[in-house]
Amino acid sequence: MGKKKSPKRLWKDLFDHKALQRPLFIPLVYSYASRIGRMPFQEMLSDSTRFAKALMSAQELFGYDAVLSHYDPYLELELLGRSFEWVPKGVKEMVVSSGGKSAVTDREIIAAEVPPVNLIFDAAAEMREVIGQDIPVIGVVNSPVTLLRAILRDRFSLKEADFPEAKVFLNDIQGIVLDLVKAYCNLRVDAIWLIEEDWEGIEASEVERIKPIYQTFWNVLDYFDVRSIMAFHRYDIAELETYFSIGADAVFFAGAQAYDIELEKLSVLMERNEMCAGVACPFPDSADRSALFDSILSQVMDAGSGFFLSTPLEVALDTPIESLTEMVERITEP
Repeated sequence: MGKKKSPKRLWKDLFDHKALQRPLFIPLVYSYASRIGRMPFQEMLSDSTRFAKALMSAQELFGYDAVLSHYDPYLELELLGRSFEWVPKGVKEMVVSSGGKSAVTDREIIAAEVPPVNLIFDAAAEMREVIGQDIPVIGVVNSPVTLLRAILRDRFSLKEADFPEAKVFLNDIQGIVLDLVKAYCNLRVDAIWLIEEDWEGIEASEVERIKPIYQTFWNVLDYFDVRSIMAFHRYDIAELETYFSIGADAVFFAGAQAYDIELEKLSVLMERNEMCAGVACPFPDSADRSALFDSILSQVMDAGSGFFLSTPLEVALDTPIESLTEMVERITEP
């Protein structure tokens, strides 16, 4: 067996489509870092250095392969509310108070848990300086589609009759998100991870209408030589080919839906589009889940290149440390 490669080296091999010793593991660790830092979640978010240290400590403890800057599905809402008249004032509080759990996280979020944008960027800068040479640091943003759907809720539509208005809104949001993307790129992050919370019911013809918005992101990221990952949390498995056609460097399929994806078919799409793909795998905390985990890992290992693995949702605060430890060990030491 050859020498183990560092996460940074594996990251490069992943996007160069080289044979991998093992898949990368990039769990959705955000609020869970406060548990590792032994502090309440809101306290972790009160200081950028405290936040960065908690995220870095979690990565060091478990030994997974990349750090995400955050995983908050509402982060940019306050910026949008201050920037555009069509966005309701107090939009963050409005969206958060609507209740229920998002497709991104398994917890209900309160307004006080949505951090200021500058704290996220200060923490990302610190992580990039401290661990960036060895560990990939990924800047996370919510996509224009995610944000518009959160604001409009039942009025959200990309159908032809509704698109003229939606296009204006999407272009407005794109400008804000693009500024954040550029700020991350100036910090020299390794990738931009676009949270795509809910794409159920979005048809291929509607995707064609919004491709130019995403192409602007890809052009900027190509200029900075930063990778792009679209992370789908609620989606239609029948539309996988449509998602690949949008043009990111990689796609990630989250949630328990991912367990039903035919990985052989996914490999064909990856090769055809010269893209990488990530899939969620369950915590191996029962006999059935362990068998499913082993099946997914085995298929990904057999593929040899282009795949990474993650958790189905943002890692919940009550997840046993032993569960995440076992997950990391079974992936990184196959």
